Amino acid sequence: MNKKLIRIFTVKVYLDKDNIMIKKFTFFLFFLIFLSNNLYGLENKIELKINNEIVTSLDIKKEIRYLKALNPKINDLEENKIYQISKNSLIKEKIKKNEFLKNYKKIEVEQEIVDQFIENIFNNIGINSKNDFIKYLKKNNLNLKDVEKKIILEISWNRLIYSKFASQVKINESDLKRKLLNDKNNISRVYFLQEILFKVDNKSEIKKKYNIIKESINNNGFEKTALLFSESNSAANGGSVGWVDEASLNPIILENIKNMNAGTYSNPIVIPGGFLILKIKELKTKKKEININEELERIIRTKTNEQLNQYSQIFYNKIKKDSKINEY
Repeated sequence: MNKKLIRIFTVKVYLDKDNIMIKKFTFFLFFLIFLSNNLYGLENKIELKINNEIVTSLDIKKEIRYLKALNPKINDLEENKIYQISKNSLIKEKIKKNEFLKNYKKIEVEQEIVDQFIENIFNNIGINSKNDFIKYLKKNNLNLKDVEKKIILEISWNRLIYSKFASQVKINESDLKRKLLNDKNNISRVYFLQEILFKVDNKSEIKKKYNIIKESINNNGFEKTALLFSESNSAANGGSVGWVDEASLNPIILENIKNMNAGTYSNPIVIPGGFLILKIKELKTKKKEININEELERIIRTKTNEQLNQYSQIFYNKIKKDSKINEY
């Protein structure tokens, strides 16, 4: 606060004839409140209202710090694009939270599970211990609670999706087991996949949107483009899906990528909830382990997660469409 300004006003009040001290104090207090409110307003303003929750400029700045800390590659993007990514991230967060609380009284997750996710996060960014991760967050003006809060919300959202859609997951276990038993080839391909999930309001816009994404991939790389355009939760990690065995892949997806080489990406693949572009970052072969039950369990788990992720995206798109989102 500008002390010179305060002195000017207090001197003028002091020169008044009656009730000098009372007037001086009252005017000074009023001016102090007025100036403080205006300074605060310059620092923080409402940017969004999602249903009944607001998002301020300070919320977005904090989200930027969070995203940069967990994915330093975001720093390579233009500031206005980073700002937009952060706004979209908070919109998704608020919508998920609002929907979850329609179904449950509070958001809570067992600490042991949260700690497992925390460990995965700091390992992915090359940090070796929780204490080092806490120090790293502090350098970025964040704390562990900030990260835990987001993890708890995402786990809670996944539990909501499971409760709503688990009964609709369709997996033919006997067919999978038969294929495993009949497969004489003991060599399997394993893909390290990256993804960009996008949607359009009209099918006629698919080619146009895909060309925009392709241009961005050519200019900025796949990971930065995932940050900019992907609707998937993996966007914050540059679209990284991780290692996936070909036996776990949806037949339609496998058909689209089986002849691709490492470093290339697919045309848009139609899936429930949008259109998927897949890049093979790495490709390797491995000798299959001859344990039918373990392999079957792994494939069922992967295919279950795949279908639940699709239901999650469809459900989120629906509630987002029904949400009131106002930008200021």
